[in-house]
Amino acid sequence: MSVIRHDPADRAEPKSPHLIARLIDAGERFVAGKAEGTIVLSALVAFAVLWMLYDTASLATADAHPDVSEATDWAHEFALGYKHPPMTAWLHILWFTVFPHRDWAAHLMTVTVIAAGLGITWRLLRDHLEKNRALFGLAALFVIPLYNVKAEILNANTVMVPFWSAALLFYLRARRGLSLFDAFFAGAFASLAVLGKYWALFLLVGMALASVVGADTRRFWRSAAPYVMAAGAAIVLAPHLVWFAVERGGANYAFLRDNVMATDSFATALAKSGYYLFGTVAYAVVPLIFLAALRPRKAALADIAWPLEADRRQAWLLFVVPLVLPAMVNLAIPYRLTPDWTLPNWALLPIVLYASRFLSVDENAVVRAGLVALTATVLAVIASPFVAYERLASDREHYRAHYRQAAELAQSMAAQPVELLWGNTDVTAGMRFYLPQARLLTVNPLSAAGRAEISAHGLAVVCLREDAACRQTAAAVAREGSRTASATFSRSFLGFSGQPMSFSVTVVPPNAPVSNGTGRS
Repeated sequence: MSVIRHDPADRAEPKSPHLIARLIDAGERFVAGKAEGTIVLSALVAFAVLWMLYDTASLATADAHPDVSEATDWAHEFALGYKHPPMTAWLHILWFTVFPHRDWAAHLMTVTVIAAGLGITWRLLRDHLEKNRALFGLAALFVIPLYNVKAEILNANTVMVPFWSAALLFYLRARRGLSLFDAFFAGAFASLAVLGKYWALFLLVGMALASVVGADTRRFWRSAAPYVMAAGAAIVLAPHLVWFAVERGGANYAFLRDNVMATDSFATALAKSGYYLFGTVAYAVVPLIFLAALRPRKAALADIAWPLEADRRQAWLLFVVPLVLPAMVNLAIPYRLTPDWTLPNWALLPIVLYASRFLSVDENAVVRAGLVALTATVLAVIASPFVAYERLASDREHYRAHYRQAAELAQSMAAQPVELLWGNTDVTAGMRFYLPQARLLTVNPLSAAGRAEISAHGLAVVCLREDAACRQTAAAVAREGSRTASATFSRSFLGFSGQPMSFSVTVVPPNAPVSNGTGRS
């Protein structure tokens, strides 16, 4: 028998594994070998860092949103209510006591609040899901646009996220274990969410409905838990309700009446509710694709549609009711309605979609979901300069390119911090973040009340150069020592220039003699 000898050099080298396969293998080892706290903390830090990069780059050609300036205005004094409930202003007071009024600090505040909400959501998921399912669900939340590209500013929507998640966490714990500690904090955090925005009233309705549904309802109501929960909610919310009653709603009620409520016909309201529900489902497309990737059978789909376990039914109700109820209310009481307002509603989605025992979620599925979330985030960061360029070239936000420049001109002309601001509302709406001691003059500058305010605080009048009426008012309020300057600003980015905009700025000092119009007192 002959022996066939092979030269080692003739042996075929094994092909290198595909990059994705290697990443999946490394990810599986990481998920299997690391403590879940390490995994989640790493994911949240990566989420915060990458979306901070995205916000910084994509907003490089735009100054802080007018909502941020509005909250800066509210934060001049602590109050129990503003145009919105007070939580946004309270967080601004706390945050900007530590951080400067700079764009990066505003971006960091928003990313921190969202990441904190996701961290609380993780505890909620782990109460009901084993490690792999919870990690899979967290990855699904990472790719919901409301948590990232749609959360570029801290406003009344984003501010609810951590409080809403905490309310769900403690409610479900209280329902299961009847702990009075959990019950109190469930009510307290639900009311804190309401203090962010009245949208959270739908959460309270969902909690109330869930509390009277289920086989253990009698056990729950015979305990002290629901009453302690109600007490926690009342204690937190009572001061705001008293303020609302004493002030008769103030600017809050006027905003609801003039900007939220609508007089739509039933057909229009029906179409609006349909759009809201369609948009809500659209925001969950990727998590639904994740579900499809698990290849659910009929038993799993039936279990998702109406869960077999009592705890999951509670979670299902707390998810579905606050999400669907706004569309139903709109049919009876029409109001401004958008799927963007569902930002805090999504914490329970992973429990609703992925908790069924008829679904199998292993390390491989977790890693693949994580890679999808990471890839989507990295692609967004890569695309962020193009988003910045689109903002620069668009007429939609051209005022927003010059808030800081106009504010810096006004401040450089004043001998002291600007305290009072008036002018073209499209511009002054976004300047206050960069003039943190300034507030808007809300009365006619030429009225007796306006002149008294100007005498006490001085005034910076910022006009578009083509706005003759604004410039005439600026000339009319000018006094001895007033200064007027004109400037044309342009914003540049990566060699591209945006639309130039010309301003006229008049700074009136406080306690100055009234001019006779000729420059002499």
